Amino acid sequence: MDEEVERVKLEARRDIYDSLPKLVVYVSIAILIYLFAMLVFRPLGDGLYISYIQTSDIILGIGIIAILILLWRVIGEVRDICNALGGLIAANVGREGASEDEIAHYQKAVKGIIYVFAVVIAFLFIGSMLMEISGGFAGIVLIIIFLWAVWTLYSAGMALSTEIELTSKEFTQKLEERLAKKKEKESGTSGTTSNFGTDIE
Repeated sequence: MDEEVERVKLEARRDIYDSLPKLVVYVSIAILIYLFAMLVFRPLGDGLYISYIQTSDIILGIGIIAILILLWRVIGEVRDICNALGGLIAANVGREGASEDEIAHYQKAVKGIIYVFAVVIAFLFIGSMLMEISGGFAGIVLIIIFLWAVWTLYSAGMALSTEIELTSKEFTQKLEERLAKKKEKESGTSGTTSNFGTDIE
């Protein structure tokens, strides 16, 4: 069991060290694209039209697509980091042995929570760009994100609840075993004392 736990910890640390730098780079590029699109190119495109379409809207649309492509890459790195964090939690605070089911439960819980935060932060950027193009469409996207967030958080909570229940059962079982051993030891000691008193008589 100790070897399995150490293996899980080692793989988790390796995944974090591998994915975190990539995540920082992708997010930094996405932020730069957002800043240039909103603060530089959109003002330059105001008042310019291409076939009755405002140039600033085209620029924002291209910026949104570019950010979504980067976010697609970010999701992969976030998933790896979440899986690694779930493995570390299972190895450090979970039940003994860090089984595959246990790791999967913690990974699902961590992914659900972090995914929601990540999507909300992403919408703060993309949503502001969508608002410049179509406020109604931005509102529809926000409602869809909220419904998805509710379901994702519920699933994460259920996964965590399952693991807490299993951990509680394991703790209760160990406690009962300790009490049983203690009673056996006490009964054995009292029996020895009684035999000793009989021999003296």
